Amino acid sequence: MSHNFEYDKKLDNIVKKTIDVIDNSKEQIYEILEKTRNEYYDLENEINDLKVRIKAAIKDVEVLERKEKRSKLKLAYVSKQFNSMTEEAIKEAYDEAKEIQIELILKRREEKDLILRRNELERKLLEYRSIVEKAEKLSTQIGVALEYLTGDLTKMHMQFEELKDKQLLNIQIIEAQEEERKRIAREIHDGPAQAIANVLLKAELCEKLINKDVEKSKEELKNLKDIAQGSLKEVRKIIYDLRPSTLDDLGLIPAVSRYVTNFIKETGINVELSVFSDYKRLNPEIEITCYRVIQEALTNIYKHSKANNAIVKLEFGDCFISIIIKDDGVGFNSDTYENGFGLLGMRERVQILNGKFEVNSSLNEGTQIYVSIPLGGDKSNDQRYDS
Repeated sequence: MSHNFEYDKKLDNIVKKTIDVIDNSKEQIYEILEKTRNEYYDLENEINDLKVRIKAAIKDVEVLERKEKRSKLKLAYVSKQFNSMTEEAIKEAYDEAKEIQIELILKRREEKDLILRRNELERKLLEYRSIVEKAEKLSTQIGVALEYLTGDLTKMHMQFEELKDKQLLNIQIIEAQEEERKRIAREIHDGPAQAIANVLLKAELCEKLINKDVEKSKEELKNLKDIAQGSLKEVRKIIYDLRPSTLDDLGLIPAVSRYVTNFIKETGINVELSVFSDYKRLNPEIEITCYRVIQEALTNIYKHSKANNAIVKLEFGDCFISIIIKDDGVGFNSDTYENGFGLLGMRERVQILNGKFEVNSSLNEGTQIYVSIPLGGDKSNDQRYDS
């Protein structure tokens, strides 16, 4: 017994030291990632500006080329009428042709320089994109490692033994976790990260305007404040979606009820939540799975279904919990999209807990998702109620 205690203590020390090293590395990678992203956005803006200038230069060259042709025709005419033309007219024709020719040479050089600069920046942009993708992948991998290492070590040891015995540590679990993290990374990239980049641009604009146009700078500062407030709201939403505190503190039904209320406010879709039988607290693994399935299903309804109404029903049995989620949307061919719309991730979550997951949908007839999860591993008492 003492041997096992000493072993666990040593393992804890090793894990804690490893966590510190990985955590510091994660911060450094995040700083590099953010700096590279900002430089990437700056390059994109510069390239877009160059494209506009190149387009304008090409048009200018075309105009000058037409002018040059006309001037050459004029010179040819002057040459034929040389004896009858005044010296001033001849000089004017030659000067005009020479001026146009010089202007055309300079404009062609400008066009060539702009194209070379654009090509150079586009190559650089590809390099930055590669760095960003590698840093995002590395950050995700470090996040997975930290999540495992910072968990309850005793529980982790027991889980590893159980996973070894039952061979449940398979590639699908890892892929599901990675997909979840990619989704979160996309939300942060498309929301707060883009907004922060916009904040930087607005701040630079305010710096330039502050001494030139006070009223305009005040207007830009107000826009800056609105962007910052929106970013803060998005960050808070992402944090809550990662792990709603209501779920840990009060349980599944209060957490789902709050999510449904917010969902109705944000989307305008009417959702009716019904609970059958007496509500009771469940194992954390079951509660978070049920919550995530409902969350993902409602998100799909908002993004894809064009529905006006939805129903969420939960039934607590002695040996199972069942969930039905229905909508009156456009539906889809469930055979074709069996692995689409996040259905694979929901299915894997439920199957990890030995549960059932079914999707019934057809075009223009809405969609229904049915989930049943055994509470103690016994699926013999699984029942299904009419919707």
